[in-house]
Amino acid sequence: MLNIIPQVRSCTVYGGDVAMERQPKIVCCEGAEFCDPLARKLFQNICPSIKPDTENAKVTVSFTKDENIPEEGYRLDANGDEIKIEASGEKGWIYALITLRQIMKADNEGKPFLLECPCCRIEDAPRYRYRGFMLDEARNFLGEDTVKRVLGLMSFYKLNVLHWHLSDDQGYRIESKKFPDLNRIASRRNDTQVGGFSSNKFAGCKHEGYYSQSQIRKIIAFAKERNIDVQPEIDLPGHISALTAAFPDISCSGESHSVPTTFDNFAGAFCAGSEKAWEVIFSLLDEICEIFESKYVHIGGDVFDFSDWKTCPECKKVAEKNGIKDEQGLLAYALNRIIDHLDKKGKVAVVRTSEFIDGIDKRAVLHLFKNLPSATLDKFAAEGRKFIVSPHHLCSFDVPYVMTPIKNLYAFEPVSHLGKNADKAEILGVEGLLWGEWVYDLQKVEFNSLPRMCALGETGWSPKETRDYSSFAKRWQENRKILDIVGANWASDKLARGNLLFRSRDIFIWKTADQYGEVRRNKK
Repeated sequence: MLNIIPQVRSCTVYGGDVAMERQPKIVCCEGAEFCDPLARKLFQNICPSIKPDTENAKVTVSFTKDENIPEEGYRLDANGDEIKIEASGEKGWIYALITLRQIMKADNEGKPFLLECPCCRIEDAPRYRYRGFMLDEARNFLGEDTVKRVLGLMSFYKLNVLHWHLSDDQGYRIESKKFPDLNRIASRRNDTQVGGFSSNKFAGCKHEGYYSQSQIRKIIAFAKERNIDVQPEIDLPGHISALTAAFPDISCSGESHSVPTTFDNFAGAFCAGSEKAWEVIFSLLDEICEIFESKYVHIGGDVFDFSDWKTCPECKKVAEKNGIKDEQGLLAYALNRIIDHLDKKGKVAVVRTSEFIDGIDKRAVLHLFKNLPSATLDKFAAEGRKFIVSPHHLCSFDVPYVMTPIKNLYAFEPVSHLGKNADKAEILGVEGLLWGEWVYDLQKVEFNSLPRMCALGETGWSPKETRDYSSFAKRWQENRKILDIVGANWASDKLARGNLLFRSRDIFIWKTADQYGEVRRNKK
């Protein structure tokens, strides 16, 4: 068994190794020339003592094209003095190099200055085309270096979508050139709640931060080199208290307020009956569409407190005009206007599911996060709608491991969450969600994501029949040695498996004063 995560589609191990003391000869077909410097850098990183000259190299590494291989798939054949890598394009060649990084070993005891690749034949391609990770920076701004670190980890486990949650009640993190005052107000708050949702404790300092459009484009380019599509989220029509702090006149009440410092659910939404509000929302969406290359834009859409809409005369007017009977219908109306606007910009809206989402336009992709009423789910699936599957009780990476033990996540099977008509739905893929209320730094990001990211990567990439938890656990033991080289803060087995003693002592931690208890316990 080779220690590869996610598990490959098929692997034959011949025995023996392709061994090299110096950089190999690298031969690239047309279109694969970029692989030459990537491969050389890879070999140098694995074995810093490898000799740089290639004139006397015995080993050849070749990159060739086979149009019959799926877009992200590849074929790797290592035997004798040659490593052959075949793919239909850039994505496959890059994933083959990532697999090489996981299976190659260097400077083994008794064999200094030597790089070895086990003789094997691997044929591989992903199960789903969407394998996502959501990073929430609306709540706590983490910065460019952390985002790039996350992108590197994602790439290593063949995740290919960064869902970037950049707008919520507690912050708006995208530079707006059309509304220059927006970031001065919406990206800053006076304090931050700490210690859990029921806590009265605060950090005692201001929190601020947003990404310039130039920074975002650089991050997108960095991600693209790693086969990752960066998809933005601006949460609408609720969860916009940061926006209404900057634009109070787009809310139903029009009242001025500051950016919230706690992580409660807030009643505020933009006024569905105000054309001024729609003008601002569409302008912001237009900016986002211009900055981000991805065809997908996440718009949230999950439930908020409808109390403002219930009492707002303008919302009542638009409801009467359009024959809308209740707040659920008004939510569908608002989301469908956004979906239509994005469609005209050449973008596809992604909407998180809630019990109030019936009536949503079929052009949207549904992000199955919380359970839908069975009748609604069955109807959507029967209509052949597109789904991204992320059940909250399994795929929320922010919660303590005792609430979502790694074995439970590994057993996650997307089809089982789509009801009796699952065979008629189109599953784009899966996603893990790292909500950011209690995530303040890279150590917490990594602790909550490793090994969860690995398990989810295997769900999204590997065929169902090849997945086996005991095999995964053994491969993870070996694989994390590579993470140790870069100092990644992965969760210990004791915690990742759901330590019952920790559970009984801290009552799930989630409702207590210290979300970082697990991290400190991990370091011990």
